[in-house]
Amino acid sequence: MSSTRPVAFVTGGAQGIGWYTCEALSDHGWQVVVADVNEELAAKQAANLENASAIHIDVTQLSSVQAAIAHTVDRFQRLDLCVNNAGIQRHTTIADLDWSDWQAVMDVNLYGVARCLQVAARYMLQAGHGAIVNIASVAAERGAPGRAPYVASKAAVVALTKTAAVEWASRGVRVNAVGPGYVDTPLLQTHIEDGDLDLEPILSRIPMARLANPREVAEVICFLGSDEASYVTGQTLFVDGGFLADYGIPSATATRASETTRNSEKESGEL
Repeated sequence: MSSTRPVAFVTGGAQGIGWYTCEALSDHGWQVVVADVNEELAAKQAANLENASAIHIDVTQLSSVQAAIAHTVDRFQRLDLCVNNAGIQRHTTIADLDWSDWQAVMDVNLYGVARCLQVAARYMLQAGHGAIVNIASVAAERGAPGRAPYVASKAAVVALTKTAAVEWASRGVRVNAVGPGYVDTPLLQTHIEDGDLDLEPILSRIPMARLANPREVAEVICFLGSDEASYVTGQTLFVDGGFLADYGIPSATATRASETTRNSEKESGEL
């Protein structure tokens, strides 16, 4: 069947940022394909949306990527947006790195993105229209101890995004990336509850002093996939509450000014 709605294909769409992106796209009127290695969860999630379907995809296998995207195009007769969200992490120092961990992260986070990017773009280039949004991270711009494979993969995704964008700009296909900062997902909350992550120092490094709501990231993805971003390509939009913009060293002047403001508010009864 053909679709009168624009069609979005979201990898890793069954949970986390991927799922919130599926929800947001559905709310904005898109036909959404929830693509995930966990097909049972994807189907369960897709059932919650009026205009969504689920499909199995293993981004580490080119044949799986080709089959999932081909099925989507055959079913809906179009593909307007591909969101390459599937990703994993392996925590280890470089000195202790097991190369199987390096390969696993690269195979999903970088090669998986490249596979989906290429396969989706071939349909879009033929149609002369389409948008691709790759999910990067603030880690692409900073050193993150214990996460070398993840950081390297996300930095490579940013570079890949730029290259694809300039190759396809004149042919109607836009390619951008979104770099989330710290996002309030169930997975992050689990790490906090297990004592693997201390939230206080994280919040102290974010100028907005809070985690992102996943929907805030999803809405940026929706924007980049929409016609409202028709002149935007090759960009990485960091959704990080000011994390990357911050110098990282508290200013004594700013600290005194902040304390003065708080004291004034206390005296005026505003706090």
